[in-house]
Amino acid sequence: MKLWKRTVLLMLVTLLCALIPVGTLSLYITGKRSLNNAAETYGRQLENGKILLEQFWDNSKYEQMSETGKRAYMGFQFQRCCGEGMALIDRKSNAVIENLTDYKVVGLENLGLKDEGDPYAYKIQKLGQKYLLLQLEPLSRPEGYEVLSVREVTGLFAELRQTAVWFLGIYLSVFLIAGLFIYMMMRRTVEQMEKLQEVAEKQELLMGALSHEMRTPLTSIIGYSDTLRHVKLKDEQKDRALEHINREGKRLEALSGKMLQMLGLYQNHAIQMEMTTAGDLLNHVIDMEKEQAEKKTVHLRMECEAFSMKMDPALMESLLINLIDNALKATDAGGSIWVKAYEKAGKKIFEVSDTGMGIPGEELGKITDAFYMVDKSRSRKEGGSGLGLALCVKVAEIHGGCLKIESRQREGTTVRAIF
Repeated sequence: MKLWKRTVLLMLVTLLCALIPVGTLSLYITGKRSLNNAAETYGRQLENGKILLEQFWDNSKYEQMSETGKRAYMGFQFQRCCGEGMALIDRKSNAVIENLTDYKVVGLENLGLKDEGDPYAYKIQKLGQKYLLLQLEPLSRPEGYEVLSVREVTGLFAELRQTAVWFLGIYLSVFLIAGLFIYMMMRRTVEQMEKLQEVAEKQELLMGALSHEMRTPLTSIIGYSDTLRHVKLKDEQKDRALEHINREGKRLEALSGKMLQMLGLYQNHAIQMEMTTAGDLLNHVIDMEKEQAEKKTVHLRMECEAFSMKMDPALMESLLINLIDNALKATDAGGSIWVKAYEKAGKKIFEVSDTGMGIPGEELGKITDAFYMVDKSRSRKEGGSGLGLALCVKVAEIHGGCLKIESRQREGTTVRAIF
C-alpha cells in the first residue's frame, strides 16, 4: 500500500477512535439524563403519596381495629393516597401488603434501593421485553412499612435506541464526509507532488541531454579555434574553419533557445489563453515562414476553415512554426508543404503535411522525445536540435490536445494537432 493511502487510513482510524467514545459518552449522558428526569417525576409522585398516607393515617383508630379491620383500613388508605403503580411492603418480612402494580413483587431483600443521599434513587429491572423503574420510600406512619413504586419505562428505552440510531447515522455521515475530504485532499496533494516530481525528472533529463548534445559542437568549436590560434593555415582552410565554427555556434544558439522555451513550458509561466481565429494564426505563421520556404524553393500552401479557439497565440505559433521548420528540413527543393486548419467530428485540427523524405515506421514512437533526431547528420546540417516535436507535444498538452503523426518513407509526413 502506498504511503499516502496508509496515511489516509491512519487518519480515518484515528477519527473513528475519536468518534466512538464521543458518541458513546453522548448517548450515555442523554440516556442517564432521561432516566433521571423520569425517576424525578415518578419519585415526586411516590413522595406525594407517602406524605398523604402519613397525613391521613390515624394510628389510634388503627390500634383499636381487629386484624380484618386493620387490613381493610390499610388497603383503603393506601389506595386513597398512593394509587396505581405502587405497592405497600412490610419492612420486617418483605411481604407485600397491598399491590396496586401490574406485576408480582418478589425478592425485595435484594432490591438495593437504600440510597440515603439520593431522594430519587432508582433501579432499572428488565422483565422480558419490558423495562421497569423501581423506587422505594420508607413510611414513618404506619411504622415498619415502605411504599414501592413500579413504573414501566420501556418507551423511554425505545426512544434511547432511536436516539442511538440517529447518533450512529450522524457520526457515520461525519466520518464518511471527513474521510472523503481527507482522501481527496491527500490524493490531490500527492498528485501535485507527483506532477512536480515528474517535471523535475523531465527537467533533469533535459539538462542531461542538453549537456550531451552540447559536447559535439563545443568540441568542434574548441578544436577549430585552437587550430586557428596555433597552426598557420591557408586562407581557404581558415575560411572553412571559421564557417564550421559559425555553423556550430548557431546550432548552440538555437539549442539554448529551444531549451529555454522547453523549460518555460514545463513551468507553465505566463500562459495567457484568449479566443483567436484560425485564419489570423495561420496567416501570421505563413508570413514568418514564407521567406525560409522561398530560399529552399519549397511551395508553402495554406488551407483554412473559419473557426475560433481559445489558445495562447504565441505558443500555438511556436507549435506550427516548429512543425513547418521540421517539414522544411525534410523536404527537398521543388517539394510542397500544406498548412491546414479545419474542424472534423467536433474536433479542431491544425495540420502540417509535406512531400519530404518521410520517417521510418520504427522511429515514429521516438521522434517526440527531446533531442531525438531521425537523420542526425542532416538535422545538424540544418541547425536542428531535436527539441521541436517535444515542444509541440507540450504545447498541445497545455491546450488540452495531442499530436498525431503519420509518415511513409520517400512519400512525406503529416502531423496533426487535434484539440
